[in-house]
Amino acid sequence: MITPSSNSVRNYIDSIPVDLLIDILSRFPPKSIARFYCVSKLWESILRGPDFTELYLTKSVARRRLFFALKVNTELLVFSSPQPQIPDENSSLVVEATPYKCFPKTFPTEICTALGGLVFLGTFLSRQPLVIVNPLTGEFITLPKLKTIGTKRFSFGYDPISKKFKVLCVTWPPCGTLPNIHQVLTLETGERLWRTIHDPVIPRYSINYDAICINGVLYSEAYYQGSSKIVCFDFKIEKVSFVNIDGMCNLRLFNCKGKLGVHQYDFESRNEKLVFHVLEDAEKHKWSKSICILPSVVSGKRIVEITCTGEIVFSPSGGSLHPFYIFFYNIERKTYTRVQIKGFKKYADCVHTFLDFVEDMKLI
Repeated sequence: MITPSSNSVRNYIDSIPVDLLIDILSRFPPKSIARFYCVSKLWESILRGPDFTELYLTKSVARRRLFFALKVNTELLVFSSPQPQIPDENSSLVVEATPYKCFPKTFPTEICTALGGLVFLGTFLSRQPLVIVNPLTGEFITLPKLKTIGTKRFSFGYDPISKKFKVLCVTWPPCGTLPNIHQVLTLETGERLWRTIHDPVIPRYSINYDAICINGVLYSEAYYQGSSKIVCFDFKIEKVSFVNIDGMCNLRLFNCKGKLGVHQYDFESRNEKLVFHVLEDAEKHKWSKSICILPSVVSGKRIVEITCTGEIVFSPSGGSLHPFYIFFYNIERKTYTRVQIKGFKKYADCVHTFLDFVEDMKLI
């Protein structure tokens, strides 16, 4: 029996047209692709090339995933699972979460934002490093430290126009009369340097830890000129603005079908109410208000966001993970779907849950 040599097999594989090879390889799971780097130098160049990474990203967008970051003592664990299609009636689903084993477990965990296919990690202490990770490839970068003096808040964002990831640092100096300092780092540039934003010069204000980036605009609750407001940083034009919120405070921010949503709970009635506002026009400070009665099954859960099909997604923030459930509650139909996520440990100090995570093979 004659068996082909390894060289002849490799030559045969390398003779496959590149376009066909790219299409075939894009159908494999990430673990297989990681092994394919070792097949040949040609395959490695194809897998790292823009044609393959763009095609893989396009296919990943069509199969978005749930992303979970768990803080267990001092250890950070990250998982993803298929993002389920939600049926019309009350139901229960079970999906399996798979870990990203190449994700370093010693990274800082206090700040965690998953955006696109990247994860931003840091701490509230300026002496700790800021790290951006691609959990699919295991590649990570540590951002350069800032020399500005004062209290700092870091946020991660994405500009869909230029297709660039950016990090914003807001520093308020020790002197109470000096304005805040805004600095931006763009990830896709050759040299990763912090740039100070000089226009406009915004008076001193303070922000909380909760921030969210929606369509290229970063939103956070802020205290400015003696009242609570929403501060907006537009990553496209790199400018700051404020939106009045009519006396509301201690807000939770979430993505509501591509718009900013904020909410407060009302426990005065017998059934738990969810009162939330949606920012309809930032320039005119126009908000819409909605009230809905929630089923008791989501009591005490945290809103992740509202999907484009109208489901409010709830997730535990920590505690017992056995069993671990997230809930999709449809406001119009008043139905909910309970999704059990398998594969976690039994207890976590903190759980970050994100929707629409897209696995991306492109290097940082």
